[in-house]
Amino acid sequence: MPPHRPDITEPCRVRFAPSPTGSLHVGGARTALFNWLIARKTGGTFILRLEDTDRERSTPESEAEILRVLKWMGLDWDEGPYRQSERDAVYTAAIDRLKESGAVYAAYDTEEELDAQRKKAREDKRAPVVRGRRDYTQSELDGFAAEGRVPVWRFAVPLPGETVIEDMVRGSVTFGHDNIEDFVVARSDGTPTYNLAAAVDDVEMGITHVIRGEDHISNTPKQMLVMRALGAQPPTYAHIPLILGPDKKRLSKRHGAASVEEFEADGFLAEPLCNALALLGWSFDDKTERFTLPELVQAFSVARVSKSPAVFDQRKTEVMHGRYLRMMDPDAFADALVTYLTNTGFIAAHGGASAEALVRKSAPGVKGKITKLSEYTTMAGWLFEPLSMDPEAWAKITGDLKTAIQMVGGGLGRLEKLDQWEVDDIKNAMQDELHILGANARDFLEPQRITVTGRLVSTGVYESIWLLGRDEALARYRTAMGTLAEAWAASH
Repeated sequence: MPPHRPDITEPCRVRFAPSPTGSLHVGGARTALFNWLIARKTGGTFILRLEDTDRERSTPESEAEILRVLKWMGLDWDEGPYRQSERDAVYTAAIDRLKESGAVYAAYDTEEELDAQRKKAREDKRAPVVRGRRDYTQSELDGFAAEGRVPVWRFAVPLPGETVIEDMVRGSVTFGHDNIEDFVVARSDGTPTYNLAAAVDDVEMGITHVIRGEDHISNTPKQMLVMRALGAQPPTYAHIPLILGPDKKRLSKRHGAASVEEFEADGFLAEPLCNALALLGWSFDDKTERFTLPELVQAFSVARVSKSPAVFDQRKTEVMHGRYLRMMDPDAFADALVTYLTNTGFIAAHGGASAEALVRKSAPGVKGKITKLSEYTTMAGWLFEPLSMDPEAWAKITGDLKTAIQMVGGGLGRLEKLDQWEVDDIKNAMQDELHILGANARDFLEPQRITVTGRLVSTGVYESIWLLGRDEALARYRTAMGTLAEAWAASH
């Protein structure tokens, strides 16, 4: 990253401003994280603002979920949440000021008239921007009033002219005013549009830096024009790169989990997920990839945010998460696993306290084998159910009945003689039998796994036998031997 790129070093006031119309998607979560990190690093203020000007689509349920997810991620806010739906008086006062200064005008144009403008602009190979008519006669205005036509209020974009964004990520970005339409700032019912509300809020809340996705960059000159018309200085902007899937197309559900809620439900922990999000368009150096949240606070800088689109790879994220799980303190891992399985209802469905105890007992055996907590049920779910033999797994045993009887019988014989039922005792006994039989380790151990778990995938063989306990493990061995004996008799 170029060393001359600017950075934020003084305490700043930044905001995260989601629209409560759905889940907190990956891009929004990254924006929240970047703003939170720079606020915490500089000793600044992180403000949460809910941009709910879309009154029809915004819901209390979505708002509550956004707040919950931010807390789950560990992103606390210093001010807010402010709701735009509760700030109508602030916006009305701003619109009145714009009316008084002549920065906005009443626009009565119909959709047909606006479409005609756009069509003519395309024919002339110009940007399809619209300008409201401003030369109505008093007679026409009286006619509009008589028919009940109420105007919207449009911002009068100064012509000729240009607005320049000195962006911390993208450098100097210039927008010619001939490409910016006279955008609506107030609807016919008097409610503010997004660009008006966002600009007024940034001014009123003293926002010093706006860090957001580059898909918002086309809104920025409009908001800057509103701010300047109100006599305010716009904040400094940093438009961070888009997030793409591995196919280099805009990130969506087809690339895997698209929202933080989906990651949480799939068994991701907040800190490693924040770690992965931070690396979408930002890097500390060429080699460091693992950060705790406090380490991210110290390492993060806007100066090292890339201009290039960030590529999100679900599989790579899972691999990184698996490494994080393996490095966790064993007790912390067990606590996280219990919390997750409690939240999903698994523990309550399988006996409550007794199920929790078994989860904690089995946690060390799955810690190095899973990449996300949801995979626990694949590895160890069989512990909580009566033995159910997977047909594919049983076919692995019965393909060679003579060998199967020898392998399973050898395991049973060793286990029946054990005085102590600990993992090391089980391992040593099985290793002795393996050496006596002279079998390949996989050929010997796979039948043992299938005998006690009914599956091809589980916790380690020795751990699985130990976790079942002596009585249940031996009972499963004897059941398997009986079934194998019957199959042998039927085939001879």
